[in-house]
Amino acid sequence: MVFNKAEYMKKYNKQYNINNRDKNKIVCKKWRTTHREEAAQYYQDNKEKLKQYYRDHPEVNLKAQKKYMSKIGESFHLKYNEMRYARDAWSKTVRKRDNNKCTWCNSTKTLVSHHIWHKAFCPESALDVDNGITLCHDCHMEQHRLDKL
Repeated sequence: MVFNKAEYMKKYNKQYNINNRDKNKIVCKKWRTTHREEAAQYYQDNKEKLKQYYRDHPEVNLKAQKKYMSKIGESFHLKYNEMRYARDAWSKTVRKRDNNKCTWCNSTKTLVSHHIWHKAFCPESALDVDNGITLCHDCHMEQHRLDKL
């Protein structure tokens, strides 16, 4: 019989976890509580700096939102506020990518992010940055008028 170290360690760790289950629960709970308090304190100390960072880098927020939504599932079973925040991050990222100018007329006033493939027809690409363009309000209305034709 050949000694398999990996298999032995797996059995040993499993038995150790069973024998020390209560102790491990206490240690994990204590660590989570401490970590949560540290994170909350860090946020309080750096609140304005973090808000400014997320304003300047909406793509970071979008990436986090997409990762979160992929865990939930493709159908985006989200509460209203969660979806709204994700959509806002998508919109800001699209506008930043297009240098805050209308892609049709280069205007910088009343900009909106427009879905190329509408969310109702293609919900899985609702938060895809490549499915968006930046338009001013007038061009956006013109685009929707053209969509109806």
